[in-house]
Amino acid sequence: MRTTLPIVSLTLILILIGASPTAIAQSPAPRSEASASAEEEIKALELKLADLIVRGQWDEYEKHLTSDYTHVATNGVLESKEETMTGFRKGPRTIIVMEPEDLHARTYGQTAIVQGKVTISWREAGRLSTKVERATQVFVKQDGQWFLAAEHETMLGK
Repeated sequence: MRTTLPIVSLTLILILIGASPTAIAQSPAPRSEASASAEEEIKALELKLADLIVRGQWDEYEKHLTSDYTHVATNGVLESKEETMTGFRKGPRTIIVMEPEDLHARTYGQTAIVQGKVTISWREAGRLSTKVERATQVFVKQDGQWFLAAEHETMLGK
């Protein structure tokens, strides 16, 4: 009897461990909600943010970021909200064109994910440069307003 109890216990534990991945795998994956109005709000905000960057309206731009906003630049550097805003305000570049395109937005309750391309032209040290990036942005809705919480950019080939 003494050896039977540990064997039964071990068997039950193994059955539970073995069943756990099956139970998890059968859980339905979250699906985006079809909310055309929310998706249009997000796309409009994305265009507004690009315009604020071109016009150098940093205080207004910053109002649309969460307090814990993060940005992963094309060089892989992770920046906080403060680092990003300092770069905008004091950086050597003047952004003259920022054109988001091919924007796709999905909403999950109070969260939205936007993916698209953006063409950016800037002047630095008297020289004009242009790049194209693929970007993913995460927005959250708080108190009825959308805020940019995180973004990640990847440089596309020339």
